[in-house]
Amino acid sequence: MTVLTRSFALGLVALLTACGAEPAREELPAPLPVTQQVTSGMAEVVKAADGFGLDLLTAPALASEPNLVLSPASVSTALQMAGEGAKGETAAQIRKVLRLPGDGPLVPPVAGHEDLKVSNTAWIQRGLGIKPGYRDAVRDRFGAATSDEDFVADPGGARDRINRTVADQTEGRIPDLFPETAITGDTRLVLANALYLKVPWAREFPRDRTVDAPFTRSDGSTVSVPMMRTEPEVMLGYAEGPGYQAVTLPYRGGRLAFTVIVPGALEALRGKGIAALLGEIRPATVELAMPRFTVRSGLDLSAVLKEAGMPAAFGPTADFSGITDEAQLRIASVQHKTFVQVDEEGTEAAAATGVEARAVSAELPRIVTVDRPFLFVITDTATGAPLFLGRIGDPAA
Repeated sequence: MTVLTRSFALGLVALLTACGAEPAREELPAPLPVTQQVTSGMAEVVKAADGFGLDLLTAPALASEPNLVLSPASVSTALQMAGEGAKGETAAQIRKVLRLPGDGPLVPPVAGHEDLKVSNTAWIQRGLGIKPGYRDAVRDRFGAATSDEDFVADPGGARDRINRTVADQTEGRIPDLFPETAITGDTRLVLANALYLKVPWAREFPRDRTVDAPFTRSDGSTVSVPMMRTEPEVMLGYAEGPGYQAVTLPYRGGRLAFTVIVPGALEALRGKGIAALLGEIRPATVELAMPRFTVRSGLDLSAVLKEAGMPAAFGPTADFSGITDEAQLRIASVQHKTFVQVDEEGTEAAAATGVEARAVSAELPRIVTVDRPFLFVITDTATGAPLFLGRIGDPAA
């Protein structure tokens, strides 16, 4: 596989279509906005999720991944559940890495709805005294279901039960969130978040317009991929800036939108922010060609998060005293797995994050052809929260 280097210029394209019949060149209603007005508090949280997601996507430890998909919403939610019980410097570092504003209660960045299934669970060592305030916060603020497990006597069985639960929550797309080495007899608490969506485009790509076409990898080599094409001159959302174009397709129902990224500087995207770029989208006629692709990522984010600025949570002085007084806990691993499949009908996507805590021991049509490495974002249009964020360097990999 080709290595996608951080120096390769990338840009953001967002696609917004409207529901309706399928004739070519039909004048469609103006696309729905990718982001809508939200409360100032939620806007701050979404901005934090934007920044955190881009921090992950550009982390040096992940630079060698040719294709990388992350769910900032999933990782943030799982770490926020852990953060509910953090104190002192441990809590401060978690907040800083997640870019959370102020010092008030932590807030989940996304809620479930008809098209998006969100599941939070907490698995607690049987007999461990969990503080009522923490148990209530995880239940009331995050809607987490709790379950007792005997990690001490049967860590393998506990791991299997947690993995099966996450697999069920993601319709089998994340079958093995925790590897065999992740849960041991020292594990005392596991916090898991799972996201799943399967939703059609508001306006599908006609299958008879999909043809094989060259895609140029970051090293200059080419590969043939199935390239989906919209009808000619369809009204989509569009924006452009120095080195990038942006085009937008909502999914049916308008609650979710897909954002694909065509060459431009990733550094410029970091400076602008995802929400700001999406806010520039305006209706325009666009002819879009985009690869059909399926991509999976599986990561232990522990090293990435330590390097990002929260080593205390993983070390011997970690302070999770808001969870329990019966054991000193530290985060042993943060497992994160994702799945995204994009085709002519729509998108299926799943993500899961597990935090394991152990005891211390209209003008001319814009022609947009996504034939080079690109980024994509799937957002909740009610809040603008980034649910999935990825980069594709080789759709055929």
